[in-house]
Amino acid sequence: MITDVFSAGFDSLPGYRDAGFPDPTEYGYQTVRARGLDPVALASLDVLLSDVAYETALETANETPATKEPDLYSAPVLTTLSERIVRVLPAVGQDNLDRLATDWHDTTPELSDRDPAALRSWLERVRDLCRATVPQGNVLFVWNCL
Repeated sequence: MITDVFSAGFDSLPGYRDAGFPDPTEYGYQTVRARGLDPVALASLDVLLSDVAYETALETANETPATKEPDLYSAPVLTTLSERIVRVLPAVGQDNLDRLATDWHDTTPELSDRDPAALRSWLERVRDLCRATVPQGNVLFVWNCL
């Protein structure tokens, strides 16, 4: 599964939807690439950062701004990155990213085959994307594609 995180304003979503939700980098959005970070892994990260109940985090990870139920097998699905992640991750200091990546790896069976250093790098890039684009009013979305 491809789970790229990208930054966009809500006003650009109608055109992006009309274009069929193409690869966000090809549409011009600032994007952090990811492979294998499915909604379950993102929910686990949400729990670690915010201490929200896992069921709530999983519901959030599957929320979509689309008006109908998404079908991942027929087209890319657009979801939002948890507001809790977007709010808390930018406050995580450099020195705590290693610990967060290790905890995420160790508490998420879906990530057991992933390198914690790669997870740390992804967290750092998403943190930087949050810091750079959220103050402009952008939202972080997740482009899910099989």
